[in-house]
Amino acid sequence: MSGDELNLRVDALTTQSRRFKALIGEFFRLEFKRARPKWGPYEVVIEIQRTPDSPTHDVDNVAKAVLDALTGVVFHDDSQVERLLVTKTEGERPRICVTARPMKDVKVLEDA
Repeated sequence: MSGDELNLRVDALTTQSRRFKALIGEFFRLEFKRARPKWGPYEVVIEIQRTPDSPTHDVDNVAKAVLDALTGVVFHDDSQVERLLVTKTEGERPRICVTARPMKDVKVLEDA
């Protein structure tokens, strides 16, 4: 973590929310016990790295699994994500790199 920004690398590639929740939840319980979810708009960047012989995953399914895993850890609800960028690249191993950060200078529309 750098300030309010989370940078996370998971050396696994799956669309199973359950698996990401377990991996990310365990990581935060062991390494960042003081981390608590926050309110407000978030920006999330997900890079899916795959090898030529790794299974093909739909980016939307991977993104949903990652957002589900971050819910309750980084933000209270994935509806707080106002900007989401997901890319798939070739890498040295199947891996997911995630950056989640609060969005600055976002105007919130108030009820009239």
